[in-house]
Amino acid sequence: MKEQKHYLSQGAWILVCSIIFGYAADYGFNLTLSQHLEAHQYGDYKVAYSLTMLASVLVLLGGDRLAPRILSKHIADNDNSAVSSYLACYIKRAFSLSVVIITLVWFLSYVYVIHFDADGHHALSLMIVAVPIIALGALLSRVLQSAKLLAFSNLPWRVALPLLKTFAILILAQFYIDMSVELVIIAGIMIVISIVVWQMWLLVKRKIVTLTPIESNTPDNELLKLSIPMMLAMLVTLLLNQSDLLMLEWLSNEHGVGHFAAANTLAHIIPVAQVTIASLFLPLIGKYLDKEPSTAEKLFKQAKTITLILTVLVALLLWTFSTQLLTLFGSDYIDASPALLILIPSYGICALAALTATWLQYTGQGKQVVQYGVLAIIINVLANGFLIPRFGLTGAAMATAVSLSIWSIAVFLQYSFSKQKQLEAVSE
Repeated sequence: MKEQKHYLSQGAWILVCSIIFGYAADYGFNLTLSQHLEAHQYGDYKVAYSLTMLASVLVLLGGDRLAPRILSKHIADNDNSAVSSYLACYIKRAFSLSVVIITLVWFLSYVYVIHFDADGHHALSLMIVAVPIIALGALLSRVLQSAKLLAFSNLPWRVALPLLKTFAILILAQFYIDMSVELVIIAGIMIVISIVVWQMWLLVKRKIVTLTPIESNTPDNELLKLSIPMMLAMLVTLLLNQSDLLMLEWLSNEHGVGHFAAANTLAHIIPVAQVTIASLFLPLIGKYLDKEPSTAEKLFKQAKTITLILTVLVALLLWTFSTQLLTLFGSDYIDASPALLILIPSYGICALAALTATWLQYTGQGKQVVQYGVLAIIINVLANGFLIPRFGLTGAAMATAVSLSIWSIAVFLQYSFSKQKQLEAVSE
């Protein structure tokens, strides 16, 4: 118990640093990027980034999401063979699926299904190359998180990555008068590779993983049965957050995409804060869930309380300074202000539901979470199709509010229903 309190105390400081400095670094990167690219180019970058992140989640098949649930116990027992076996299971599949996705995107780009204009290709055709690298980085970070090395898990991606990308843009701007999206993407990929190599070296040095070929004690199909529903739930969440951007690309003007991307970037600190809090508690919840479920549930309730407090504080600060934060992107970005004011409470509700959704997944109710998410995506797409032509980027934010609220309510009801069944079972 003393070790647990020390971990939570130490992790809380890392959590605060990750959120504050991570947000500042990401905000600085997006400001720098928007000032060196035209609004439509900035929008193209954000669309390519969004689709690349979706693909990187898909190829992992939920291996990163399941890792704290499975690996926390193995790492505590110094069983690096089991950890290495787990990594091998998902890495080989991630790289195979990445080849398929990259090939498909390149083909679509070659036949100009996705493109900038008659002479160029969409930024996605280049950024998609980063899918296996991003996927590997996500998996390694979850292993470090499972080992309770939160600083090494969170800070490189939350703080170092956007800072290094910002410096890269500023350096490139000294040599290129007209900054291109391609240059930004190549620089970003190089930085991501550097972080992944460093994290792998750290895991080997600390003997958390071994490079020696090993046999898996747990059949791969058993792991996949647990992880794939978690991957589907994560994809659903990402699609709920990103489908507006993608549909704006299709239904609205390119400048509108860039302006909505700025508002979305600002509001995204709320889900980032929730994920950071979850990363603090999930290794402990995974460790206790089987042997001491009451302890795991107590930790879950603590995580919910902290998420609620932090979400309210962050949302209030964003709401108060929304206009000032948007105008830093450029004076014309102020037209995204109504959208930002709608996105803030929408992401706030979703952040509270997301932690509950993870608990449902850990307790065997991932299928229901996915079903609610699919329903919400359908509602989101229909709402976007109706609202974007009429209200532009504000309509996209309204569609987000409707779909995220419905998904959140469904998740809360599912949790209440499961708790009621649990109480009835105990009373019998």
